[in-house]
Amino acid sequence: MPPTTNSMYKPFGGRFHVDVKARDAKEAMAWEARSQYRGAPLECELAVTVDLTWPTRRNHDVDNIKSLLDSMKGILWADAGQIVDLRITKRYEKGVQGVALTMRPK
Repeated sequence: MPPTTNSMYKPFGGRFHVDVKARDAKEAMAWEARSQYRGAPLECELAVTVDLTWPTRRNHDVDNIKSLLDSMKGILWADAGQIVDLRITKRYEKGVQGVALTMRPK
């Protein structure tokens, strides 16, 4: 699952840096995308759907997908600014946790 935006950055030396766990999570998401998408990054406007599945009804925010979108840069799209239609859904299913991302030219 994508790390929350609040957990991604840690203060160090008067500045904020990406946390090691967040960096590793972004790298894992990028590798997963590379394993499923072999084409060149798209450069057109995109419609993206993100389906989040959580195992419990804990209060999970659907807007914590910045790291997911950032990790797709250069793999699925050239820049997240190409996304003109973004739909996020979440559901709960006991024992299941995951992310499904789909995209199409807009």
